[in-house]
Amino acid sequence: MLKRHELLRTAALAPLALLGGTRPVRAALDPLQIAGVPSEDMTDCYYAVKTGMFARNGLDVTLEATSSGAAATAAVVSGTYPIGKSSLLALMSAHLQGIPLVAVAPAILNEPQNPRSLLQIAPDSPYKTGADLNGKTIGVPALGDATSVAIRAWVDKTGGDWHSLKFVEFPNAALEAAIVGHRVDAAILQTPQLDISLEAGTTKTLSYANEAIAPRFILAGYVALADWTLHHAAEVRTFASTLASATAYVNTHRPETAPVVAEFTKATLANVAKMHRTTNPTVLDPALIQPLIDAAAKYGILSRAFPAREIIWSGAK
Repeated sequence: MLKRHELLRTAALAPLALLGGTRPVRAALDPLQIAGVPSEDMTDCYYAVKTGMFARNGLDVTLEATSSGAAATAAVVSGTYPIGKSSLLALMSAHLQGIPLVAVAPAILNEPQNPRSLLQIAPDSPYKTGADLNGKTIGVPALGDATSVAIRAWVDKTGGDWHSLKFVEFPNAALEAAIVGHRVDAAILQTPQLDISLEAGTTKTLSYANEAIAPRFILAGYVALADWTLHHAAEVRTFASTLASATAYVNTHRPETAPVVAEFTKATLANVAKMHRTTNPTVLDPALIQPLIDAAAKYGILSRAFPAREIIWSGAK
């Protein structure tokens, strides 16, 4: 059986339909490896690979699976891969440490009408407000991550003392069990774990905590070393523009792209139909990045706030 990266490379290089029975002569494609977790929110990037969008624009894009966004960022910093998809919070932290990373394309738009992550509690838990969580134990995939920011902000804005929260790490896949087993009092579950839990009734929703950061904000993005982008500006520009086109299509064609989600994430079509599908942005709008910077600084995750423009690639539209 082909490994995932081999399958994606094969899809990217699949020949286009021939015009007039002859194959056009093409220049060699520019290779570009993208590191990231093969989750639903990367469907647009996979779609652009699978349908040949990148190839038609001169890029031989392959997707390299990583265990987490942090691992993808580390792979970019080490030079293993040129571009990685990660939470922008990791980029913000790196920026304050003097690591020259920049965002070259956006991902994951948090918006209340289409929540892909919710603050969940056990069905028998009595909690209703942030004040009820004072002194309670909260599960997070990583200490100091974006879910930590959202929960602190929500507790603070609903009458609680965010300083009193106790955070413990659990892998995303183990958070539901930790809630059900009362090893944690609350945790943010993300699709697809969220959708499975909601359908089964194993947890109940306390709030859409991300909204405490801002009604709409960009959570993630594709990052690269600034020096690399200077020497590969054309490839980066083509990657970003092609991804934006794929994103615009995937955002507005959920039923048509459901099989692509299932293929990429190894989920069933039935499960995909029940997913909170991610809306990805098409533009790196500083106004939609700034709220996360400001909240992370306010709630002690970042040492200080700074203008969002500082972490956006200078060649971005």
